[in-house]
Amino acid sequence: MHDFSCSAQVLAFIAMKTETQTAEAISIRGLFGKVTSRMLLVWAVLAAFSSVIVFFSASELLWPTTFIAVMSGLISVCALIPGMTLATPEFPVESKLSRQHRIQRSGLFLVGVQATMIIRVIGTVALLVLCRYQVGLPVETIVLFVCGWYIALTAFEVFWLAKKATALNAATPEVPLTASDVLVDGTDF
Repeated sequence: MHDFSCSAQVLAFIAMKTETQTAEAISIRGLFGKVTSRMLLVWAVLAAFSSVIVFFSASELLWPTTFIAVMSGLISVCALIPGMTLATPEFPVESKLSRQHRIQRSGLFLVGVQATMIIRVIGTVALLVLCRYQVGLPVETIVLFVCGWYIALTAFEVFWLAKKATALNAATPEVPLTASDVLVDGTDF
């Protein structure tokens, strides 16, 4: 006859291993890190492409446009740093995040996004002022290049942040509303 005790022990070991296995919630830090790496890639491609175009069309603008491109990329990376400092706590695979935890995690994400946009706007205005007084080009040309980089990089940032934001709640199944999640007057977030 067959001895099934060995297979039963293997199944028990596998079951025990899956019960104690934990996984990290989708990390806000990791989310911003992925967006930063994609932003660096897009920035490098756009900077190379624009430098080649400027080199062949108006080589006297190569230095100012390259400076604006480098500074815009630096602003983009610096703007994403606050989001990379936010941490998400670990939770067991079997557990479900409560509604309060999901709201708290979404709030942390929004804080990171708001900090990103504020730093980006302030950095772009500072770059515009710096170029206005230090680069010997007409104001219209400076505004065209600075705003062009701002629009291009911000559009990619917003797209990837919005795309990644959907993953914050995708990994956690829906949790039914409990009494502790409802406000006293019956309104709900």
